[in-house]
Formats: sequence, structure tokens, C-alpha cells
Amino acid sequence: MNIAQREQQIIRIQSQSSYASINEALEATLRLEASQVTQKIIEAALDEEVQAYLSQLQGTRPRRSGYYQRVLDTQYGRIPQLSVPKLRKGNADREWQILERYQRALGSLLDFLPRLVRHGFIASGSARSSL
Repeated sequence: MNIAQREQQIIRIQSQSSYASINEALEATLRLEASQVTQKIIEAALDEEVQAYLSQLQGTRPRRSGYYQRVLDTQYGRIPQLSVPKLRKGNADREWQILERYQRALGSLLDFLPRLVRHGFIASGSARSSL
């Protein structure tokens, strides 16, 4: 069964339920939890990307300069304060692999995970076991 079929099955079961308020509360809680997990995964991947970038540089390397906050929309809801690492110099010049510079929306996390594996931020075996 694919994801679209599973979603249709969930919608069908919810529509037949006599507990609409419980379903709505459960859905809101699940979306909040999924959004928080998504935020943690993306922030950890961004930190790893900056560390990998700094380890590849030769000579004088720019220093880390904390984080800046930005909004990111995902399929699970809006992440109002995503912490994106920044460098003191060269932050605007470097290419990001995980999020593009002005990207404000992220598609499906299931579509996003292979990108993390491809760039080496997650080992291919651990992507399945950690979710």
C-alpha cells in the first residue's frame, strides 16, 4: 500500500468515526510532533553540512557565527524558527546542499531523506531504522 492509499484509508476511517473532536485533537498533536521531529532532523543535517564544508577548506577557515532563524513550511506544518547555522565570512557565497538560500518550503520528508543519504549526512541503513 502506498502513501496516497494509506492517507485515503485514514480519511475514510476518520469520516466514519463518531469521535470527530478526538480525531481533530489527535491529528493536531501528530502534526505538531511530526513538525518538531522534522525541525530537529533538518537542523542536525544543516549543522553536519557546515561541519563538512569547514573540514574541506584549506588554510584559514571561516569561523562559525551562531545561527539565524527562518520560517520553513513542510508537509507537517510551518516551522516558525528553524535554526540555520552561519559563518562569519563567506556564508552568502557558499552553496547549500540541503536547503537552498531562499527556500521557504520543503516537500515531503520521504522525498527529502534520499537527498540526505546521497550527500552522506545519513547512512543509508540508518535512514530506515531511525524513522
